[in-house]
Amino acid sequence: MKKPQGDGMLMRFVTAFTLIPILVLVVWLPALRHVYVAIIVALVLLGAREFFKMAAQTGIEVAERSGTVLAGLLALSAGFAVNGGYAPHLALTVAVFVVATIHLFSARHTIAGLSTSVFGLVYVGYCGSFFVALHQTPQQGPALITMLVALIGCSDTGAYLVGSAIGRHKLAPTISPNKTIEGSVAALVSAAAAGTALFALKTQLGWQSYPDWPLGAYVVTGVCLSVVGQIGDLVESLLKRNAGVKDSGAVFPGHGGALDRCDAFLFGGPTLYYMALSIETWIR
Repeated sequence: MKKPQGDGMLMRFVTAFTLIPILVLVVWLPALRHVYVAIIVALVLLGAREFFKMAAQTGIEVAERSGTVLAGLLALSAGFAVNGGYAPHLALTVAVFVVATIHLFSARHTIAGLSTSVFGLVYVGYCGSFFVALHQTPQQGPALITMLVALIGCSDTGAYLVGSAIGRHKLAPTISPNKTIEGSVAALVSAAAAGTALFALKTQLGWQSYPDWPLGAYVVTGVCLSVVGQIGDLVESLLKRNAGVKDSGAVFPGHGGALDRCDAFLFGGPTLYYMALSIETWIR
């Protein structure tokens, strides 16, 4: 993570502290659940547009407009899935078929173009749909979204603070020169600590909305989310480096585009969703 300087850092804090209260209200108030879905779909549309734009800048012919719309529909489809229904999976199958058909009749027929378009659907649209699927989990939806944001947020913060202070050994120098092994380890420890803190708060304050998991499950969840979050961050760094851009977009002042803010969460959403299902099955 590149350290912002001066006005850039101030703008990051202003944007974050403005959006966080809004996010909390939208996630937790049942009356705003449709607003939550609308926000997720909007973010997916923005993220897909950024992805396909970066791909096009590398000279790859992609289904930019149709791919963006289909990614948004993929995220929206999760809103029609009751108790983990098959709607998002069916929507993904249809979306891939549509994109493949579009490429069949394009001026240039390339494996790179078709593969990139399909990856964009999965990376932004399908992975983004899990933000809706998690939120619709009975009784625990808002808490799971809060866990996702808190655990990956603490992981990212730990990596930034320790990496900036004592980071010496590069983690992936050709992709993201500012990331260090020290920061990566700190991210894992921070996420594990955050999981422990969430378990303690749930236990001491009697938070019934949070999963009734043992401490070990909270810690392991934190570590796993940190791992996939860091991989997601590196994947987006690879995309930007290949496209020759600093940020994927400029939606959030001081923070860049939708993908810049959601890169770690895109892999974290499906990870937490399936971990939650597995843990619930295991503890029964």
